[in-house]
Amino acid sequence: MLNEEISDREYLYRGVIELNWDFDNDRPSSATFKDSKGVSVDRDGERLESDCIKSLLNSKNFFAVCKVLTSEVRKLNALVLYKPVLPSNPYHSEIHDSEERVQMRGKKPNKIRDRSIVVFQK
Repeated sequence: MLNEEISDREYLYRGVIELNWDFDNDRPSSATFKDSKGVSVDRDGERLESDCIKSLLNSKNFFAVCKVLTSEVRKLNALVLYKPVLPSNPYHSEIHDSEERVQMRGKKPNKIRDRSIVVFQK
């Protein structure tokens, strides 16, 4: 079992559907980091990046995969929660706006997107 506390040094991986790809700027749109139920991500959990990407692509046919460092998300006062889905996904986590609010608001989705790195694209 993974540590409940996600380290600031861990990357959070997010699958990007084609609808959420900004083709004009060749990057994820800010909608990638907006979800009323919390932004679903997979923490790296000390896995190789290739394993993190493969795991996401096995679960859904994503157009792209991006990653963002946990410390960058926390600098924006967003909350990173470890929420494993056992036994299928022990790495599942979520990004929430705050303790009180799940869906991110304001400029947070844009800022997280700007700090993210695309690691796979079709």
